[in-house]
Amino acid sequence: MSKIMRKLMGVLLVLTITAGLFTGCAKDKASDVSNDGTNVETTPGGEAASNGPVKVSLYVPSRLPDKIYTKDTMTFKTLAEKCNMDFDIESVFSAQAAERFDVIISTGQLPDIMAGDKRDINTYGMSGAFMPLDDLINQYAPNIKKYLVDNKEVLAETAASDGKIYAIPMLSAVRTAMGYCIRQDWLDKLGMEAPVTIDDWYKVLKAFKTTDLNGNGAGDVTPLVLDRAWEAYYMNFADAYGIELNEWNDYWMIKDGKIVFAPIQPETKEFLATMAKWYTEGLIDPEFITREDTNNYHILNNKAGATCYWTGYIAGQNVNAEVLANDPNTNWQVVQPPVLAVGQAPRTFSQQAPIVNIGSWAISSSSEKAVDIIKMFDYVYSEEGAKLFNFGLEGESYEIVDGQPDYVDAVKNAEGGLVNWIRGNGLQALIGMRQMPEYEAASCANEDVKRQLFEYIEKDYFYPINPELTLTQEEKDIYDVKMSSIKTNAQEELLKFFIGTRPIDEFDAFVSRINELGVEEMAVLENQAYDRYKSIAE
Repeated sequence: MSKIMRKLMGVLLVLTITAGLFTGCAKDKASDVSNDGTNVETTPGGEAASNGPVKVSLYVPSRLPDKIYTKDTMTFKTLAEKCNMDFDIESVFSAQAAERFDVIISTGQLPDIMAGDKRDINTYGMSGAFMPLDDLINQYAPNIKKYLVDNKEVLAETAASDGKIYAIPMLSAVRTAMGYCIRQDWLDKLGMEAPVTIDDWYKVLKAFKTTDLNGNGAGDVTPLVLDRAWEAYYMNFADAYGIELNEWNDYWMIKDGKIVFAPIQPETKEFLATMAKWYTEGLIDPEFITREDTNNYHILNNKAGATCYWTGYIAGQNVNAEVLANDPNTNWQVVQPPVLAVGQAPRTFSQQAPIVNIGSWAISSSSEKAVDIIKMFDYVYSEEGAKLFNFGLEGESYEIVDGQPDYVDAVKNAEGGLVNWIRGNGLQALIGMRQMPEYEAASCANEDVKRQLFEYIEKDYFYPINPELTLTQEEKDIYDVKMSSIKTNAQEELLKFFIGTRPIDEFDAFVSRINELGVEEMAVLENQAYDRYKSIAE
């Protein structure tokens, strides 16, 4: 849906959504709130506990197309029982979720609860579609207060530009995202050490290119697998230069205490010159711009020498039967992020934010069951609720082993695999839940995968995160006019520099063009938003 349409819908909502934001609050009795903010096992239900379950309508996307959520889905059935609720669930596959969210919003007839992207919830919340939850949280949600409100970084990422909380987000469990991974068995064949500096990487990749490592002749291996078509992680090696070229964040980053536009920084010119050299020498897949799912293509065909991809996924290839059928000695290992010189601290910008934007839920402003629902939201954030949405039911899908929850063998060996079982039964649903580190660990195929997944965390290989900032509507109106052309120009020209079709000598001309398009004005808006963020987070 276009940004113009979303704005029009927001205006209509102000006119059409009913007033009386907290009409449901009158039903409340005493609540189980802990003054010290410690975890409290709240049980929603209020007065309705003696009158039968509270009927609650809920829109929530499903994680699998063939397992659309219903009131009988394990987690939601259990949640309803725990919270004395009767759910009327509407669910669609997550690929269609955003479109359906917008359609529901456009009708003005919202269910009691809507799950969706935090950014959309905030936008429509400020237009009147969803309740601000701050007062409800303070009165009835000690677990949400502990994990969201009292964690200033999480609060700053969650709050809308008016400073209010409209969405209860999913909290991520680990910072690890994409890590630098390499075929250790091929390094061993070559008698080479794992690369540390960018120069080390160049030497290793050249050796991968010129040596017959997979038995198909020299040159058959793609030394470095990067991607543009699938997840756009081809800019990750900019880590070594202290630059984050993240198009999903419109390329904004913090540098020297200010928000700057990363594509026009001098370090970006140096990075692009290096990548163009690697690309023109055949060290990067020549089809990376258009080849979808390039990691699986190269890894499953025994052609990949190195990559920067989701660390746990790559480590898991060491036990993938299809991979081992091609080469039983396959040994993918995570290595530190590259640096420019020996002795520099290795760092990556690739990390999971404190919250998962696409997994949030909110209470419609027309709902009369706000207190019951906020207590239910709080239960999901509690220890018991977190275990439900991370592990399911004790004795059925998980058991406690050495003090930690672990999936039972029937779940680990489920038809279709562990991940599909988890998603099909409503675990890790795209709602305001807390992912648990124990879930990440239990999902690993073996101890080696677990070690690799947590290595970046244990060694603190992360730059400070570049937060996603929220503009006011007035700022956004200005931003939307110019930023689209700025970002599009940057995307197109960065790619040309990367593959060498535009000489790096023209980088200064590119910077001048970006400035002509108005990036400095956009930077002013971003820094205003950053000041608001800091006022909460610091």
